[in-house]
Amino acid sequence: MIVSLTHEHDLDGLGSQAIIKRYFDLYKKGDSKNLMLLYVQYIDFNDKIKSILNSDKLPKELFISDIGFNEGFLEVFPFIKHAFTLGCRISWFDHHIVDPLVKDKIKSMTNIYLNDEMKCATQIVQNYFLPNDEIAHRIAELAYDSDFKPIKIKLANDLQSIIGFNRGEEKIQERRHIVDLLSRGKFTHRWFDSQLKKLNFWIEEQSNIALNTARKYQLDEKNQFIASFSGIGGGKINDILREKYPHLLAYIGIDIRYNEIIIHSDYINCRDFALSFGGGGHKKRAGFKYSLILSKDGTLNPEFIHDMKLELNNQLKT
Repeated sequence: MIVSLTHEHDLDGLGSQAIIKRYFDLYKKGDSKNLMLLYVQYIDFNDKIKSILNSDKLPKELFISDIGFNEGFLEVFPFIKHAFTLGCRISWFDHHIVDPLVKDKIKSMTNIYLNDEMKCATQIVQNYFLPNDEIAHRIAELAYDSDFKPIKIKLANDLQSIIGFNRGEEKIQERRHIVDLLSRGKFTHRWFDSQLKKLNFWIEEQSNIALNTARKYQLDEKNQFIASFSGIGGGKINDILREKYPHLLAYIGIDIRYNEIIIHSDYINCRDFALSFGGGGHKKRAGFKYSLILSKDGTLNPEFIHDMKLELNNQLKT
């Protein structure tokens, strides 16, 4: 068994997995049928790793992509190291900020550890596996645009919306279908078209909810942040908020389907902010969980807002 474990939320996660699948389909056809595609979030990485590496049948190879690192992951380092010493080949591809000492630990228990904060994970995977493949290059280009938004390619946005629409354990086959289509260079396909038709009404409905639940909060004399919740991804919520309310200190989008929170900011270190709540991510975008986001009346919990203000102030001081 060969396992590809990637971040389930976004095109960078699924794009990196699509390139790994394409590589196996093209050059390791004998192993391709044994490639298992699995998905993970920051919050369940430990459980997934334990399940994969604590099984009776240890994988022959494990690929980890686009998951980053937070202190909680140290819990499963012994599992990874044990599997590595038993002969499981482990490759980890990432682009999140990671402490140099942690990088050294990961390198000591993996065959390959590549981390470049200036690229997306899909670009790193593409450069390693298929540097001269046009389809892999296109996947990487779309993933980079989805993650960093330099051009705002419509196709990248559409694919990200489809991925956001197909979150959760019950949608694992849909995500695998996305990966399969991308791996074969099917960037336009009737299945994608049908998904876009289904989600257009859903996005419009949830976008309106995000705007209606949006509340601005004064942090100090010159800084405001905004928080909102809806049934779409926190990153999408923040895109909506940034368009209507530009130049705020921070944007906090809450996906109430999974109680997952994404923070965006051009002024504080979002990764450090998220780490204080057990999350992780990038300097300008990060994710985390919070136990009681909403009050009984369906509004944002005052304790949640208090903690957001407290940590934002802490980040402004650093």
